[in-house]
Amino acid sequence: MSTPSSFPPVYTEPFHQASENLRRTLPFINQHQTPVNPVNYAVWYEYVAGTNQELKKAIDSRLQKQQKITAEITQQLYEKYVLMGMPERLEATNNGLRLVVDNTINQINRVELAADDFSEDLAVQQSRLERSDDISEIKGFLSEILENTRKLGQSSSDLKHELAETTQEILKLRKELEAVKQQAKTDSLTGLLNRGCLNQKLGELCHKGETLFTFALFDIDNFKLVNDKFGHLLGDRVLQFFASLLKKHCQNEPHIAARFGGEEMALIFMDIPAHKAVQIADVIRQQLANSNLKKKDSEETIGTVTVSVGLSQYQPGDTTLNIIERADVALYESKAAGRNCITLR
Repeated sequence: MSTPSSFPPVYTEPFHQASENLRRTLPFINQHQTPVNPVNYAVWYEYVAGTNQELKKAIDSRLQKQQKITAEITQQLYEKYVLMGMPERLEATNNGLRLVVDNTINQINRVELAADDFSEDLAVQQSRLERSDDISEIKGFLSEILENTRKLGQSSSDLKHELAETTQEILKLRKELEAVKQQAKTDSLTGLLNRGCLNQKLGELCHKGETLFTFALFDIDNFKLVNDKFGHLLGDRVLQFFASLLKKHCQNEPHIAARFGGEEMALIFMDIPAHKAVQIADVIRQQLANSNLKKKDSEETIGTVTVSVGLSQYQPGDTTLNIIERADVALYESKAAGRNCITLR
C-alpha cells in the first residue's frame, strides 16, 4: 500500500515491496545517467512506488515531452515535492525572526544609551543648580533639563512605536510558522492529515495503551480505471470528495481522518466500540456508492464509485505496525470478497 509525501518523508513499505521498488528504481536512474545518491534514489523511489502523486505528475509531464531528467532537475524535484519546500520556508522564517530580534535589541540599546546620557547630564545640572545663585543661570539649567527630558521622551515614544511594529512582524512570522507546521502534517490534495502525522497519532495512542479506538483503512475500488478513463484531475476530485465524507464524521467527534496513501484513506475511531465504528464506516461506504459523481461542468455521471474497508480494533500491546497490518489484511479480505464491503479483524 502506498503512502503520500510528508515532511519529513515517511516510508513504511514491507521488505518485499521496498525490494521491488528498488528493482524498478535503478533503471530510471541509469536511463537518465544520474548518480545513485540519496536524492536521486528518493525521487525515483517515490515515483515508482506511486507514493507522491504531485511528484509523479511532474515527472510524467517531462517524460511525455521526452525531456531528460538531469541530476539538477532531480534536485529541484526533491526539494519541491519530497521536502515540500519546507527547509526554505523554515530558513526564511528563522531569518525573519533573527532580524526582528536583532532590531529590537538595537532599539532597546539605543534608548538605554539615551537614558544613561540623560542620567549623567541630570547629575551635572543638579550639581550646577546646587552651586548657583544666579536666576538667569538657573533658568538656563532648567531649560537644558527640559530639553533632555523631551529628547528622552521622544526616544521612548519612538521605541514604543517601533516595538508595536515589531509585535506585528512577530505575529506575521508566527502565522507563517503555524502555516508551515500545519502544511508539514497535512496532505495538500485532500486537506486530511498525512501519513507521517497519522503514524505519530497511532504511536501516541498505542503508547498510552488505555484508549479505546478502532483503525479503519478505506481503499477506493478500481481507482486506476477512474484515472485512466476520466483523467487525473477528475480522479483528484473523487479523492477530495471522499475526503470530505470522512471530515464530516470528524467535525463533532474526536475521530481522526488521514490520507494513508494514493487512493487509500484512514480513520481512527475514538472512544467507541468496534461494532459502532463498523456502522459508521458502512455509512461512509454507502454515501460514496450513492454519490452519483459527475464530470465538471457536465451532467454526465462517471458511474458508481465504491470503497472497500478494513478495520482493526486496538488490542493491549499493539504497536502502530500491528494495528495497521491487521487493518491491511482486513482490507485485502474485503477486496477479495468482491469489493464495496467491510471486514473487521
